[in-house]
Amino acid sequence: MQKTVSVVITTHNRPDYLKESLAAVLKQTVPSKEVFVIDDGSSVSYEEVLSLFPAEHFTYIKTPVASGANAARNLGIDKSSADIIAFLDDDDVWDVDYLEQHIAAHDSADAVTCGYRFLETPDKVHINPIENITTDVIKKGNKFCGMSGVTCKTALAKKLRFDEELKNSQDWDFFVRITLENAVFKNIPRDIYFYRRGHVSISTEVANMPLEKVFPRLKAFKKHRELLGEEAYNDRVANQILSQIGKKNNKLGWIALSLREAGLIATSKVILNKDRIRKKLGR
Repeated sequence: MQKTVSVVITTHNRPDYLKESLAAVLKQTVPSKEVFVIDDGSSVSYEEVLSLFPAEHFTYIKTPVASGANAARNLGIDKSSADIIAFLDDDDVWDVDYLEQHIAAHDSADAVTCGYRFLETPDKVHINPIENITTDVIKKGNKFCGMSGVTCKTALAKKLRFDEELKNSQDWDFFVRITLENAVFKNIPRDIYFYRRGHVSISTEVANMPLEKVFPRLKAFKKHRELLGEEAYNDRVANQILSQIGKKNNKLGWIALSLREAGLIATSKVILNKDRIRKKLGR
């Protein structure tokens, strides 16, 4: 028998984006067993958008306060009763056969990722050719996709859940813990959904944040420091601290912080390996 799928869409203050993502879910070549739209405490109304779709085809759940995407995903996990959970962020859009391809991959997998193309520039795609995701592969970073390209056996998702304390790298943390369960983690090396990056909210936030705000962003690396090993840990910390440094005003302050948290070697590698950073630092 074909495996059943629960779809968990997380959304916050973006009903227009949800209109596209939900429409794509309801047009899948293989229908889902249930669709949960988890509204993470939005301050804007979704009533007009939701009225465009048959109410019996999805369940809308709004939390009283915004608690973050991980808390919203966990609520969706709690509600799910199908064999597989498919996660989707409200600003991304699946191809019509997305679920069909993921379900097929689950014949030999416990969790599945895939490639994507950029919504604004569809000719630009991101595909990782690696088909088997192991701990050694994923500890080098998530070079596959975000949560909109991930499906996972429901039993495994209910066991692992998402770490609600993490402010970033939630997908990487989830991937690491999947591999540590000795689960079979497969990647579909094809672009089968659209990733939206037009709002660039994350990069803008990183570029403008004060020094002290970076520490919550290091939690995922600190959590898996032993797994990473000191060299990889320092590299990841330096890359995070120096992210978007070309756009930051206090460049020397950020470099000093990287030296203190990650050391000279890791900091030097980040600066010396990126031409665009060297050019901007020289201005």
